[in-house]
Amino acid sequence: MPVPTSATQPPLTAQQFDPSLLADIHLPQAIGLWPIAPGWWILLALLLLLVILIILLSKEPKARKKQLSPKQLKSLALKELSIIENSYKADAAAHQSIKQLSIFLRRFALSHYHREQVASLTDEQWLALLDKMFDSNLKKQPFTNEFSELLTRVPYQSDTTPLDPDLIKQVFASTMILVKNYKKQDCKNV
Repeated sequence: MPVPTSATQPPLTAQQFDPSLLADIHLPQAIGLWPIAPGWWILLALLLLLVILIILLSKEPKARKKQLSPKQLKSLALKELSIIENSYKADAAAHQSIKQLSIFLRRFALSHYHREQVASLTDEQWLALLDKMFDSNLKKQPFTNEFSELLTRVPYQSDTTPLDPDLIKQVFASTMILVKNYKKQDCKNV
């Protein structure tokens, strides 16, 4: 490797080069752990923020943690059912009342069973669950035998389709019995 020279000095040859004239090699200082580089401070802050966020999100709100007792749940369900029935008696809007009743029954079932067990049920399976909730021995099957058309088809029909008022009264009465007499252990397997 040629040795750099200035413009005033002639280049040195191998015989003229003296390595003893060179200064000693100075190694750089070892890189210390402190102070930490700004990128590490940012990463540390993000990790701390992530830990705090996970802790906050893992805690459920108190309103969600508070479970209603079966007695409170039944009381609220009976109140809601009576509101739907009174709305039907006052307005005589049969189709709207049947839609509300169908939604109420679905919500009542969802309050007692896992969503995966109830949400996907339709037609005969849905009515069979209601019958099982009504009478766990399946001696009586009012929802499958008497109200199948009313609960599975009417909510999706036009409001001009005539409906039997006596049948509507019966479905409200059967639903009232279902809510009053229902015990969760009656129907463990859906």
